[in-house]
Amino acid sequence: MSTLCVEICRIDNIEKHPNADKLDIAMIKGWQCVVASDSFKEGDLGLYIPIDSILPEELESKIFGTDCKVKLDKHRVRTIKLRKVISQGLLIRPEVAGINKYKLGEDFISVLGITKYEPPQELPGIYGKCNKIKKRYINSNFKKYTDIENIKNYTQVFKDNDDVSITEKLHGTSFRAGWVESEANTIWKKIKKFFGLLDKYEWIFGSRNVQLSYKNRNKVYYDSNVYSRVSEQYNLKDKLDKGEVLYGEIVGHKIQSGYNYGCKEGEVKLYAYDIMRDNKYVDVCELKNVCKDRQISIVPELYLGVLNADILKECTIGKSTISPENQPIREGCVIKSIIEETSPFVGRKILKSISNDYLLLKNGSDFH
Repeated sequence: MSTLCVEICRIDNIEKHPNADKLDIAMIKGWQCVVASDSFKEGDLGLYIPIDSILPEELESKIFGTDCKVKLDKHRVRTIKLRKVISQGLLIRPEVAGINKYKLGEDFISVLGITKYEPPQELPGIYGKCNKIKKRYINSNFKKYTDIENIKNYTQVFKDNDDVSITEKLHGTSFRAGWVESEANTIWKKIKKFFGLLDKYEWIFGSRNVQLSYKNRNKVYYDSNVYSRVSEQYNLKDKLDKGEVLYGEIVGHKIQSGYNYGCKEGEVKLYAYDIMRDNKYVDVCELKNVCKDRQISIVPELYLGVLNADILKECTIGKSTISPENQPIREGCVIKSIIEETSPFVGRKILKSISNDYLLLKNGSDFH
């Protein structure tokens, strides 16, 4: 999930719009934004409001004017086409928003009251009968998956000639499951720990933000909960070793509207994209070997090798490689180092590139 920043950026390049004399195309970081002709020049500073920003009504009126025909749908900034050219976000003079003092890189999201668009939540019944672990009983050893930023916001992280793995980004629901070290976070567990009876590891599963547990271990297979169902369907409890957590995407019937990836009614599938072992992510080759040995499908690999701009573009667009006849629009791709690395800009060296065709869809969002 990307971080939303509304910051002062330097305009990297300005070009004339090919189909409109009164419009220019500005490049900010890795984004392309259509602006009024001659409103900016290369090197200027501007306030960039990215896609998926929700504007307060007062700010929207300042930007567009009360009589302007341009209106945002539910105050949301989206990817659009202006005279057949993609435009992503709003680029304005800071003074238009009432900002008179500013510096490069300064974030004004809180000052302006801009919030982040939240995609629709999982479909009703997705959690089903399975217990949602109460917040005070959350096991902190069950790590959430890495926040993946958009490569257009961090163009400096990957360089040409970096050795990378590029995989298809699937549009489903995130999943995690694994054996993690137990925490004495209930009275009963504290008592068991006192007498030396607390198991060293416990089995937990769920979505990116939710931890779930079995209420009745013997009937869990019949729960309507998709996470417990997938855990049982792939026998993950037996396939994963102690200290291992698997992260992946569940796709299929009723998971995401219009994205069933060839699954029949009632069918769901799991595609793994990472494994953490003893709180460290394994390298790409190890992930492949583990999943192959344990008969767990992984997300489709689009490319393995030296990175360049043409390859990234090719991997971002097009049809899904899973049932392309049913999924004409790929959400995008995920780029990560073949050998685990970190970056001072984003932490773990992993980024996403989202297809413009996907972002043009009504529910297409950079924050999935």
